[in-house]
Amino acid sequence: MIFFDIDGTLIDHLSASAEASLALYDQFPGEIPFARDEFAAAWELIMDRHFNRFTRGEISLWDQRRARIRESFAAPQLTDADADTRYHVFIREYERLTRAYRDASPCLEKLQGKRLGIISNGAREQQLAKLRRAGLLHYFDVTVFSEDLGVGKPDQRIFLEACKQAGQEPSHCIHVGDDLTNDIHASHALGIRPIWIDRLGSAQNEVPAQRIASLAELTQLLDQRGRLQKQQALPQTTQSPAEQMPQRLVP
Repeated sequence: MIFFDIDGTLIDHLSASAEASLALYDQFPGEIPFARDEFAAAWELIMDRHFNRFTRGEISLWDQRRARIRESFAAPQLTDADADTRYHVFIREYERLTRAYRDASPCLEKLQGKRLGIISNGAREQQLAKLRRAGLLHYFDVTVFSEDLGVGKPDQRIFLEACKQAGQEPSHCIHVGDDLTNDIHASHALGIRPIWIDRLGSAQNEVPAQRIASLAELTQLLDQRGRLQKQQALPQTTQSPAEQMPQRLVP
């Protein structure tokens, strides 16, 4: 079973999020206390901080969305309704802008015949819609999201639930993802084989995973692994004592 992360692995989250955050900024001129050219990066940091609280089970999905808005606007007094209105400005643009990476569909097409699954932090319907719009959803027969369990990666429970739904032991599974903490170290600790897709070229030492820069490299990597496993499975031949003796050349 080969599991995939979504954002940063199959779907270009960062580009869509950056552009959508600027649409939010422009919709509320003078209300966000950041320079416009700094806001996309600030938005991503704020989002990560509160989304991680959600994946740890500390707050609900909607509460983390409202916390993002309140911090971005430096307006803790915003009502839930006002925060939701602002969030919807962002999410409408974000959903319109999300696209699959160009290497995603060709990779999944080559993997047809293998069982594929999704392990993703996020809201089920929102994440499924990303895959559906990108024409990728039909490749996957197991999909597990943090919203389903109330906790997300790197919590081991989400990986165990995915393996359970797939009917596979963790040691028989592969997980492909871009986040070192949530995808790579977390899956490795459970005995799943991690493959790190490093689209940003972030050189890191001591990463417990094979590294690829593009999904175009994934099928080649899996083919190499398959050939190695077949070689290891071949019966070992033994030589007789006479055959093991060095052969003496006759002058």
